[in-house]
Amino acid sequence: MKLENALKQTGGCGRYQILLTLIIHSMKCIVCFTMVFMVFGAAKSDWWCIEGLNEDNVTFTTDLPQYLSCTLFNSTQPCTKFYFDESKITTVISEWSLVCDREWITSTITSIQMSGVLVGNLVCGQVADVIGRKPPLFISIATLVVFNILAAFSTSWIMFAVIRFFLGVGMAFELTVQYSFLSEFTLPRWRTWIIAIPSWAIQTVLLSFVAWILKSWKYIHFATAAIGFPLLFTYWFVPESFRWYVSHNRLNDAESVMKKLAKVNKSAKIELNELKTMAKDIGKEMIPDRKYSCIDIIRNGSLFLYTSLLVIVWFAIGLGNYGIQFGVPALSGNLYINVFVIGLIMSPLQFIVIFMTNRFGRKISAISCYIIAGGSALVVAVAYRFEETEVIDTVTNIAAIISLIGINVAWSPLQTITLETYPTVVRNIGYGFQNTMARVGAIVGPQLVYLNTKFAGTLYWICGITFFLSILILLPLPETRDSNLPDKINESESEGTEESNSNIEIGDDKTSHNSV
Repeated sequence: MKLENALKQTGGCGRYQILLTLIIHSMKCIVCFTMVFMVFGAAKSDWWCIEGLNEDNVTFTTDLPQYLSCTLFNSTQPCTKFYFDESKITTVISEWSLVCDREWITSTITSIQMSGVLVGNLVCGQVADVIGRKPPLFISIATLVVFNILAAFSTSWIMFAVIRFFLGVGMAFELTVQYSFLSEFTLPRWRTWIIAIPSWAIQTVLLSFVAWILKSWKYIHFATAAIGFPLLFTYWFVPESFRWYVSHNRLNDAESVMKKLAKVNKSAKIELNELKTMAKDIGKEMIPDRKYSCIDIIRNGSLFLYTSLLVIVWFAIGLGNYGIQFGVPALSGNLYINVFVIGLIMSPLQFIVIFMTNRFGRKISAISCYIIAGGSALVVAVAYRFEETEVIDTVTNIAAIISLIGINVAWSPLQTITLETYPTVVRNIGYGFQNTMARVGAIVGPQLVYLNTKFAGTLYWICGITFFLSILILLPLPETRDSNLPDKINESESEGTEESNSNIEIGDDKTSHNSV
């Protein structure tokens, strides 16, 4: 029984898949708001040392001697009292005076958040392949709703950092499951579309608008929780992955899900009794409801090799994406406009990448994005060597934004090729592990932002070099365009046959899949 053919019986990619895609991409909104929050929540504003001053009788201008001063006027004594201009936005920096000798705390909070994402990726990759895709998805949304509310009531930066860690764990659960979940309901030709929909870019634009309206880090947290809460009620519509059921030999459950798909898609009456006969084919090769782990990937030569190569590519995308993104507040110009422009440009580019990914392949699309991101990053790095002028500032801004857009767009083809590489039984383990490597890069990225304030250009030199290194690593990877998803590990070992792009049959050791 071919699962792709069974999916076609239910109506292929019909109205059910459209509704499911809209729900899952809507769930990304609370993740996007939470993830990108620190761009606004840790934005720098004008500040002055006011120790020894009567602030009621002082007009705060940038010409004031104690503007951005960490010491008292005409003294080396450290300042302990500050005034922040909160007319544009109130942030965690102004809330807990995270300047001078406390400046490192801001980047550390962001790294702690990304550490939570890393832990969540490690945990969820295993959890989603053991108990299913659906439970982690809704655990994620519930966690983000609760902890975003708690974050707004933080009484210290330490409490806030701890909450950001758990927000990171919650985000990781959704990020690890979302695309593998959708791809398991989708035929090959539509898989790129459901992954590359520019929901993150659109949600980034929306966040910049919300932040501009609210102008408060606390209110942004409340707004984020409010966006996520209604999504919890979609629990009764979203099913478990039928592929996951099949992979764990729960064929009756798989049949029930597929009948639900057919009903919503208004497909003709389907006969899926053949699913029950699959047990005979699977029985000799699969222990019923066997629990797979990362050991299964290590034991498989091809999977282990591709996993090892993809580690560096995923590390680079995490390093660059979150390093450059959290460095946006340091760019010249209006913060809201900068973030708005980034999201606005990314939206149409995602559709171009969809065409490229389907027409030219996943690999060449990812490589193209890395070339754009790497070249632009090196332009910024070189620009920092020149004296700061209006022209240099403009060049730096444009190149930095292009680099960030390039590496953001690279997520789509990279996620697609990764999902199509791993079989269903270990897909979330493999994809979750690669996401973990991206989060390792995301932990380092904010520290590079802080280092960049001490040694100008460091962030962009490192990002540019890692992007071009990733290109060299992507070259030997196999292309997965037009390939059906492998379901068992033995399917991923079958290569080189004349029908490398044919449908994959459950229980057939001779099936082939050119993605692994």
